[in-house]
Amino acid sequence: MDWSRAKTILIIAFIITNLFLGYNVWQKSSYGYVDERAKEERITEVVALLESKGVEVEVVIPRDTQMQGILTVEYMEIFPQELASLLFRDRSVYPVTQGNSVKYVDGSEILEIKNNREVFYTNLDRRNGQGGNLLERDAIRIGETFLKEIKLYKPGMVIDKIASTETGYYINYIQQYQGRQVEVSLVQMEVTSKGVYSMHMLWLNPVRIDNNTKKIIPAIEALIKVVSKKEIAGKPPVIIEGINLIYYFDWEDAKEGEAFPVWKIRVNGKNYYINALTGQFN
Repeated sequence: MDWSRAKTILIIAFIITNLFLGYNVWQKSSYGYVDERAKEERITEVVALLESKGVEVEVVIPRDTQMQGILTVEYMEIFPQELASLLFRDRSVYPVTQGNSVKYVDGSEILEIKNNREVFYTNLDRRNGQGGNLLERDAIRIGETFLKEIKLYKPGMVIDKIASTETGYYINYIQQYQGRQVEVSLVQMEVTSKGVYSMHMLWLNPVRIDNNTKKIIPAIEALIKVVSKKEIAGKPPVIIEGINLIYYFDWEDAKEGEAFPVWKIRVNGKNYYINALTGQFN
């Protein structure tokens, strides 16, 4: 589909959505309730319109319209010497500091901490494990034991993805707070039958939450904003692979800040983020 035609279709979808949202506001203020059946019908109509023009919606459109307030978070502080002592079991390994990086090297083991919050670990001796001899549950156990031994296993860690590799498993942990994912908070790990081969960790600690309920834009509105981007609408096929309401914080230079409610929409393997309070791209 050419861009001008795609844009016209998306404008129509946006108008339908705005009319539907305006009707809901009027109905709620006039009668004190919203007709859920009509609401579902309008969402179905918009999805059908998008799909008829080559936008494949492979997920259920969330119906959330409210969530808890803005979450204040801070990066978990890493103390390099303490972590090195746990990891190297009190062996004498001396740090090399360069800018915001502290690095320890002991034979095949390499530990690097950046900005006192981002951890990179590699043990080259564990690279070539025998993948066929390692069960998925054992890989998970090895990974969790490793994190607990170095005191980095945290509440809210949830396995988001696990995939087999030639020599073991790749495990990706995310953080959840009150049922919502918190980005960017992650642990990425490669495990072989010999143990943890590599790990990358950057973690956020919840500090407090604003308990005032915030009105958020509907997922269908956020979806239309994303697929309206020229880079997407002008290049079919467009496949919607995920729509989730999350907390999002990605201030590289800040120690503490606000994680806003954000619609995370995955299109053709790429993530897009729409602020659920303002409707703007993050």
